Amino acid sequence: MSQNPPPLPPRPNNMDTSEHMEFSALGKTPPAWLHDLIRYNPGEDHQHEFYLSIEFDNDVETVFLCQECHYWFFLTTTPNAIMEQSNCGFENTLHHLHTTTTTKTSISAKCCVCNLAVNIEIKEPFIDLRLFNDLGKLRKHSYANAIKHAEFEYKTNLIDTIESMIKILSNIIDEDLQTLEFNCNNFEMDKVSQALFEKLGFKLIDDSLNPPDFPLSDDEKRNIKLTREELLMISYKLNKYSYSYSKYSAKKPYEKLNNVLGTSYKALFADCSNFDPESGYSLHSSCFILGCVPDMDDQTLIWAYNLGVQEVPEKAPEYLQAIYEMSKERKSEALEELVAVEKSKGRFHEEDIKEAYKCLNVGDVDGSTVSDEFLIDTYSVLNTDNPSSRAKYREALNIIGKARNSTKILRSVNEGPVNEMPDYLLEMPVGLDNIGNTCYLNSLLQYYFTIRQLRTAVLATDSSGSNGYELDWQSITIGHRKVSKSEVKRAKQFVNLLRGLFVNLIHTTQRSISPDIDLAYLALVNAKNDDDEYKDTSKSPMDDNKMAIDDSSPGPSSSKTVDNGNSDIYTVSEEVTVEIEGTALSVDDRIVPDHFYNESNTSHSLKGKEKENTGPELSSDFYNTSKEDKLRAASEMLLGRQQDVTECMDNVMFQLEAALKSLPMTDENGDEQNIIKSLFYGQTRQILHKKQNSVAADGRDLYDGLDVYFDASLVDYDGTQVIREVTITKIPPILQIHVQRVQFDRSTSNIYKSNAFLRFDKVIYLDRYLDKNYELLKQRRQEAHNWKQDIDRLQAELNDYEQDKTTRLSKVDLLKLTADFIHDEMKNDIIDENSLVAVEQESNLVKEESEEYHNKISQLKSQLSQHYQDLQECAYRLHAVFIHSGQANFGHYWIYIFDFEKDRWLKFNDSYITEVVDHEVFADTTGSSANPYCMVYVRAQEAKELVETVCRQTN
Repeated sequence: MSQNPPPLPPRPNNMDTSEHMEFSALGKTPPAWLHDLIRYNPGEDHQHEFYLSIEFDNDVETVFLCQECHYWFFLTTTPNAIMEQSNCGFENTLHHLHTTTTTKTSISAKCCVCNLAVNIEIKEPFIDLRLFNDLGKLRKHSYANAIKHAEFEYKTNLIDTIESMIKILSNIIDEDLQTLEFNCNNFEMDKVSQALFEKLGFKLIDDSLNPPDFPLSDDEKRNIKLTREELLMISYKLNKYSYSYSKYSAKKPYEKLNNVLGTSYKALFADCSNFDPESGYSLHSSCFILGCVPDMDDQTLIWAYNLGVQEVPEKAPEYLQAIYEMSKERKSEALEELVAVEKSKGRFHEEDIKEAYKCLNVGDVDGSTVSDEFLIDTYSVLNTDNPSSRAKYREALNIIGKARNSTKILRSVNEGPVNEMPDYLLEMPVGLDNIGNTCYLNSLLQYYFTIRQLRTAVLATDSSGSNGYELDWQSITIGHRKVSKSEVKRAKQFVNLLRGLFVNLIHTTQRSISPDIDLAYLALVNAKNDDDEYKDTSKSPMDDNKMAIDDSSPGPSSSKTVDNGNSDIYTVSEEVTVEIEGTALSVDDRIVPDHFYNESNTSHSLKGKEKENTGPELSSDFYNTSKEDKLRAASEMLLGRQQDVTECMDNVMFQLEAALKSLPMTDENGDEQNIIKSLFYGQTRQILHKKQNSVAADGRDLYDGLDVYFDASLVDYDGTQVIREVTITKIPPILQIHVQRVQFDRSTSNIYKSNAFLRFDKVIYLDRYLDKNYELLKQRRQEAHNWKQDIDRLQAELNDYEQDKTTRLSKVDLLKLTADFIHDEMKNDIIDENSLVAVEQESNLVKEESEEYHNKISQLKSQLSQHYQDLQECAYRLHAVFIHSGQANFGHYWIYIFDFEKDRWLKFNDSYITEVVDHEVFADTTGSSANPYCMVYVRAQEAKELVETVCRQTN
């Protein structure tokens, strides 16, 4: 919605929840509201089955009655609507109705967004239903039963009796006096029928039924019409139960109600244009808590959730619980992402509340019965007994305090000695608030803050932001191009703001802080989109940052110079970032090379054609908007788009390098080197051979992805296909490994995200990729290469063997279906037992052959995994794992960072930082949209010197 809804209508004081539980003042979509209406029946125990009135429905009123109880419902809307749709609801289709009045005779509701008011007047049936029940006792329901049971005084069955009554009343309405006289004279009268007719003004004279005198008054006409429609309800019901044909047509009211209330909505599989609330939805679905119906699509549920939380904040845990349950039931990525985002904002669902009570050892009882004082005392005891778990206990008590809206509990959570930082704050890092789709940036900033040398360098910069560059300006080069003075100025402004953030992260006594909007702006929007200097013809400062020789910023590709000699082996020395990319996970879960090579005589790229690293593309009117609007636009485009968040990292790294280039460090050889290069850059050597083609190995662990980057692969060089191998000549202390999950489907021309599981370890060993081991491991590499080819060949043969070429089904499944079919036919002696035996024998043969293939593949994979086990000198420890939850074009980000001092994993989810178990970080993510897209490893023997996850000071 483009605007906030107006204040809610007053909550009704006459809501009698003892009689019914359906209606409430909480907002509901029209379909859910109608779903409650058919169950609104105080004192009765049936679900309404509504039919549109033939006589009374009109343009002003929607009139319908229940076939079961014959109650009448007269629905009107203000303003009258058939349907002049208001600017209301999700994509202008759905109202959000709040019931304001419910009595036995009326129901009222108002939309909280527009001025639509719905009023229903409820009237009792004109003919007491007990009369119809008594009539059923006198008459059998069919002609056959009437003849069979001679003890019944009346031979006309109940169905025919009702039909005769309808005819007589229709004759009166139509003023067909001749037919009326005939039907009256031929009606078999009984005492119940007599009472019904007398209520309508008929008289019984000499055992003959006489109609009321003409002309009829308006009230007499209305009563006769009411009675006829109630008789029609009896007729529909009797004919339905006896499977007889009814000559009268019955029409449901929901097509018209769709026009009046706007009940059309986007469903999960197909849009629902004519909602029928009688279609048997589960009453226990979490959708109803949100005011929705079970087949509404995810985006409608999200809209309803956001509106509900905005209107009734105290119901947020219940609403989020509903979203959580629906996400599990549907396996919905969009709903999973919403839960993650809401939790990052500090919200929680009912399951979290239960877990919080368990955490404080009151999970076995109803937590609501425990006093605030008892919980506070328990919290204090647990903190004393288990000081290492204080953060966990505090989080639990904080959730309970918010759920109870208890000032006493929340004060206990937050209070502490004056001028003394509570211990739990010293033990946990500070969170970063999400200021508008900045979850990725928050993860990135938290990661950079943990790098000791980078943090120290940023903190050491001049807090004025200029760092003296105006007085001592010297042109610098990044990525083989000159960096302009304005770019360096912009970079220094960024680092100055980053310095302020780092200072606050160290010294604040708050649980979380908000990044400066200018810092987020400079990180998310690069210079090309920020400065008129780059609007038309100038290149972005990131255009040439392609991991070039000696001087480049981190980026997804690399350029280098190739010695164009004539020997069989060409050696290429280059300096690249430690972002070892090219670990693309394709849709078939294979780790395959990502077209790394697009060579010329002078340079080639590691990832094919180099794209301009310009950051997110913005609209033409971007430059005319405010900084806040620019930030919002950029952050919305970055939300979920992995290729763009990688460019955000490039933009940040470029600005760090531009601003800190004048702060050199001494490397292990005593040479001066830029701090960014010393931390994140290494060197590789490239060897090109004139040999046969190679095949990428199938696999699902990190080494498989690294092998794709470093191992032999076919490239075009100088018009000839050659084999390229890459070795590491100098390895940096920090290694960033990106998993390219965003893929392009050529058949649909759409991008998609691969959720394939990628296994990674706490420690990886890079000895096999080092240049110094290149000659020593030549035979091993060839063996590994051959095993990978064998695995690919066996996997292809297995896929071909297991799948039937005609049906494209699994042979095992196909044979099982065939066996089941034969077994059923054998019962009818159509097929003999020998056929079943033959099919079962073939099925067992297929299973044995498949198992043999699987065993061979497993054996080869085991050999590969053990092939380099003895090489463990170059060890790197896992430090951080960036997680993306969602699809290619949307999602939520968080990061896990390892605390080497306390040997624990911490989850940084915007404002909230929690300790998690190892399993959560390394879990098999198969079937989930939340998976790693970047892993950061640090040199194992220097891990504690390189990174520090928690850095808090009391002053």
